Amino acid sequence: METIETSIDIQRPVETVFAYVADPRNGPQWQGSIKEAHVTPEGPPRVGTKVTQVVSFLGVKLEPTAEIIALEPNRSFSIKGRSGPASLEATFRFEAIGTGTRLNATIQVEPGGLFKVAGPLFASQFKKQNEADLQRLKDLLEAQQA
Repeated sequence: METIETSIDIQRPVETVFAYVADPRNGPQWQGSIKEAHVTPEGPPRVGTKVTQVVSFLGVKLEPTAEIIALEPNRSFSIKGRSGPASLEATFRFEAIGTGTRLNATIQVEPGGLFKVAGPLFASQFKKQNEADLQRLKDLLEAQQA
């Protein structure tokens, strides 16, 4: 099991950052590996909401399904999923810092099959992807206030 922790400060209110990040339909706009996201049921995200994504990671196309397993508005949410040989659980925590937000992400991923063979490369690429995604999120949300 690999644990990846990242953090970023975004100069937008907690409510804005939480609402955007907790809605899986926004994933393709800020997460580079996600090409599509389909959510059921319709409506605001809540515990039990399922999301099926079309993802490309390390050149492999995957269609994982994940479920929101915990959600505390404007504070945190967790999502858990499995895609073929890999399973993942991610928790995002939101903390007000002045007029902005500190977003802390903890992702536990269990590579299997082909990804397990790639071991260190998998973890390294996954962390790089996550850091790039958070920077894209920051840029996107901060540009909305301009």
